[in-house]
Amino acid sequence: MNLDVFYHLLYEHSRGLRDLALYTIDPVQREAVEVELRGEGVDYLFRPIEDGRMNVYFGHRACVEVVRSFGSCPHCRLTPEQDFMLGIMLGYDRTRQCERYMGRRQQAMAGLGGACAVQATGSGCLPEPDAEHALG
Repeated sequence: MNLDVFYHLLYEHSRGLRDLALYTIDPVQREAVEVELRGEGVDYLFRPIEDGRMNVYFGHRACVEVVRSFGSCPHCRLTPEQDFMLGIMLGYDRTRQCERYMGRRQQAMAGLGGACAVQATGSGCLPEPDAEHALG
């Protein structure tokens, strides 16, 4: 599996274009990604996802700490506020994030959410020590 997009995101971070990046990898790539991030002195966090791959968040320490504070919840189970914050930190379109936030907020207030319902903070999504790492 090619890591060209990862290296491009890392380059953008090093040039100040990204405060936080998210990249999905195959678990066999974890070591190579971790070596590169450590070598560059970039904070990072690994989170397994349900399909067997891993998300790696990397960038400024404060941004990675915010993501860590969300716990181990899948993205679809973040609160509307957490989802909004993550999208903004990743540099997604602000207007679309506002529209997404309002839609998710309305769904949460109506008790909707389907198979992966929005849940409140502190409802059981906890950090997984063996699945994360950030520079200290």
